[in-house]
This record gives sequence, structure tokens and C-alpha cells, in this order.
Amino acid sequence: MDKITGIINFIEADYVDSVNREELVETAIPELLKQLDPHSIYIPARDVTRVNEPLEGNFEGIGVSFNMPNDTVVIVSVIKGGPSEKVGIQAGDRIIEIEDSVVAGVDMDQNAIVRKLKGPRGTKVTIGIQRKSFPELIDFTITRDKIPLYSIDAAYMVNDSIGYIKITAFARTTYREFLQALDDLQPLGMKHMILDLRGNSGGYMDAATNLA
Repeated sequence: MDKITGIINFIEADYVDSVNREELVETAIPELLKQLDPHSIYIPARDVTRVNEPLEGNFEGIGVSFNMPNDTVVIVSVIKGGPSEKVGIQAGDRIIEIEDSVVAGVDMDQNAIVRKLKGPRGTKVTIGIQRKSFPELIDFTITRDKIPLYSIDAAYMVNDSIGYIKITAFARTTYREFLQALDDLQPLGMKHMILDLRGNSGGYMDAATNLA
């Protein structure tokens, strides 16, 4: 029996109050990994889908990005061609209600908002929007859909012979996106290329090796 298991067994058996063994383990693992390096982290099972989502090339939701200044959901951008754009949601809109529940000024964290807005493709969600110059809330019913995520931010010609491609992550679709960018730039005369990896957050190793 190793020491850590022994300690947890001892706590579970003899501590003055009842304890949750699983919670103790979940708390201990991140502390262990802090002793290694900044890149070694523990992802609980409940968070795996959310963490991997940006690397999978798509997710199912309403197609907006938002910030939460002062406990208010402010839409920063609307994904072109996505469900929200189709019904008329605009950048700058504030989400006040989701399914008749007030989410503005109630100290709800960002992950809780995301869980309310995301959902399986084809399902609907109704949100109440506050928009400048409109005195009343505007209700929108949005049908969730698959939202594409792109890992190549930019691909263009710097001059007659030099192309530029910026890759923000090594995602499931990065290699295919990169080949498409090459197909677009080579007919324009690209003989040299700037591959911009600044700020790249990493991702799947096979995407990086395929690219190399």
C-alpha cells in the first residue's frame, strides 16, 4: 500500500467528520502535478469534452462569443452563417434571460452560461436580448447547430512571392485547413512562406507532425 492511499484510508476511517473519498482524490491530484511543470495538468472527466472542444473543429451551440463584464453577458462576436446570425443576434447585444431565467447581475459564472446556451444540434433555446435604442427585451428563439471552429486565422500573400499563414492551434482540422491555404496561395505565386505560430496554444501532436 503506498503512502497516499494509506493516508486517504486513514482519513476515511478515523477522521472526526465524514469525508468524500473521491473529492479528496480530485483535490490531491492537481496539487501533485503542480510539482512537475506548467504543462502537466489534470483534467477531470466532467471537463474533458469542454477542454477538447476547441481542438475538434466544431461544437454544437448557438454560435456566439461573449464576455461578462459586471455580471452581464455581452456578445462580442457572432459566427458568420451560424444560428445566432440567422435570427438577427448582433455583436453588442446583452443576454438578460435564457429560457425565462434571468442571467444578468446574478453572479452566475461563465461556464454556467455556456452550459445553458450549448446543446444538441436541432434543439432550441430562447434568450431575452437587451439592445441599444430598444426599450424592451427582444426575445429570440435559436435552433442550435454545429458551429465550425478554425485554427488558421489568416492566409494571404505578403508580396508577389511570399505567403503568410497564421495557425492558432493544432486542432483536428488544422492539416486540412493548411492544405487548403496552400492550394489558395500557390496559384497566386507563393514560392516562400511565413508560418506564424505566435500565440499557438498547442493541441494534437499528430496535427503538428502532419504539418511538419
